[in-house]
Amino acid sequence: MNEYRMLLSVAMLLGVGTVVEAADPKVASANPTFANPDTPGLLEGKPADAANITDVVFLKQLAIGGKAEVELGKLARERNAAPGVESFAERMVKDHGEANAKLASLARSARVELPRELDAEHAAARGELSALRGTEFDLKYIDAQIKDHQKAVQLLVHEIGSGQHAGVRQLAADTLPGVLEHLEMAKSLRAQLTMGETAPRRAAAASN
Repeated sequence: MNEYRMLLSVAMLLGVGTVVEAADPKVASANPTFANPDTPGLLEGKPADAANITDVVFLKQLAIGGKAEVELGKLARERNAAPGVESFAERMVKDHGEANAKLASLARSARVELPRELDAEHAAARGELSALRGTEFDLKYIDAQIKDHQKAVQLLVHEIGSGQHAGVRQLAADTLPGVLEHLEMAKSLRAQLTMGETAPRRAAAASN
């Protein structure tokens, strides 16, 4: 419980505390994700290795997000302008590729079939980024990374507080610190990109 509270506090400090109530086990256990009360594994007293609806939704959403991270990271390696963006993209491909493998193994043991394709939102983002290059691509990609990692933090915190399958909850707890690190990296990188973009404007204004 101490670990859970620590991770939840970090999430709140990073501005993703909107799911604090949903992530509270006392609140979420009542009916996580507004599931049908008859959902297998939802009620208390079920075995710890039985996945409830929260676990299933979590695994599927995390799989889609992880797949998107790898695909967009590979795209960023080809279309970036800033070295920092390329390094960040390499990190995303590596970290999320490894995480996806662990996720797939756990999903098999939990008997949850994972999506093979991106959802409409991520497919649209990939299509939009595919049309960009250079600085324009960098900013759009990093903005999307900040948004996606904030959503991932919320998803992970909710699973920690509301999931039932012991292995799935442990995966969420193990994954959260890395996602928080990625989020901070993306925010820092965006600040660098924005600073580089505004510096020439400031210099021009000073010379007038």
